[in-house]
Amino acid sequence: MSRRHKCDWCRVCSVLAGVAALAVASPVLAHDLARSESRLEVQGAVVQCQLIVDLLEFPGVDQDGNGTISYAELDRSIADVFAQVKANLVLRSPDEPSRIVMTRHELVDEHTARLAVIYTFPSKVSRLDVTSTFDQLARRPDHQHYVTIKIGGNEERAVLDPSRRTVTFENHWWTRTTVWLTVAALALIGGRVGWFLRSRTRSG
Repeated sequence: MSRRHKCDWCRVCSVLAGVAALAVASPVLAHDLARSESRLEVQGAVVQCQLIVDLLEFPGVDQDGNGTISYAELDRSIADVFAQVKANLVLRSPDEPSRIVMTRHELVDEHTARLAVIYTFPSKVSRLDVTSTFDQLARRPDHQHYVTIKIGGNEERAVLDPSRRTVTFENHWWTRTTVWLTVAALALIGGRVGWFLRSRTRSG
């Protein structure tokens, strides 16, 4: 084999080795993202939650230890998963919820689940404290929990991590638009009252 052909073969081997390394590393990188997400919607005294979690962060779910979660494994461990969700995603209004129910669970990929959870409170929710300790469950200080909430017609977002585990959302009734509309309405009413009083004074 000539030196040129040998160099070309070395380059091919190098490229193949790189592709193989990426193929091996890709699942590890995919599993290495420590993140969870909740989408909350406040409707009176009820808060509907769509929660996405990495099931590999929940002890005992991956029963065969192969890095993927089957529906059989999820169904067998769903009670423990729900218990951990209630313990690590805490909602207060500031009262505690009177009822927490999981209405649906499904796999969205080989190790991630989407859970539908309904929190019912004793009275209408105008303020909601959201606390996430999923970083402690996963034992990962780099874990981040992304929160999106719809409350009072507004959508807000926050990111929770070990440096900030709790965020408070409030129903802001007095938005900038409502303030301007209220001021305009009061000015209009004041003008009409003033005109009426002046008319009565002249006629008298």
